[in-house]
Amino acid sequence: MMTALLVVLALVLISFSLSGTTSGLSKRLRPRPKIQSSVRQPRKFSEVDILLELPDFASLVSFAVAAGESLDTAIRIAVQRSSGLLSQEFETVVRNVDHGSILQIELERLGIESNSPLVQELAIKLSLASSNGSAISNLIAEYVQSCIQEMKSRLLERAGRNETKMMIPLVFVILPITVMFAVFPSLTILQNSFL
Repeated sequence: MMTALLVVLALVLISFSLSGTTSGLSKRLRPRPKIQSSVRQPRKFSEVDILLELPDFASLVSFAVAAGESLDTAIRIAVQRSSGLLSQEFETVVRNVDHGSILQIELERLGIESNSPLVQELAIKLSLASSNGSAISNLIAEYVQSCIQEMKSRLLERAGRNETKMMIPLVFVILPITVMFAVFPSLTILQNSFL
């Protein structure tokens, strides 16, 4: 019986090799390639992205402090209510404070380690205001106004560059066509009048 199975298996393999379907069989018998999971790279935030996010986050902190919350609680509220790179950076501050670190030290660390000078400025101002006991809500309100002015100036600068780029088709395409429409009929009339 075993020999009969071996003979049948040999005949099947020979018939597959003669019919040219071994490639299909070998594809099925080969182990599957390992599936590579695609790891998403963290999004690279530009300075403009942080600049757009910063006034809202700082306003949330300011409103919470003005409502009577402590700076620690105000930062927690702002982190819970916002999303983005800035809230992620302050979320690490909150997490480290939960694990026993001091808020002022964590804010100073954020001010040193952050790549954005705007985030550095906010973290250092919050740290100094909490250590000196000065009015945090007024300080943050002034900071928000300066961020908004910075954002307006950057957007105007970007709009000026875009306006210059938009002038190129106007000067090199639309203006020559308009001149041709104005000059060509007058030239044809002048030629026809002298004949």
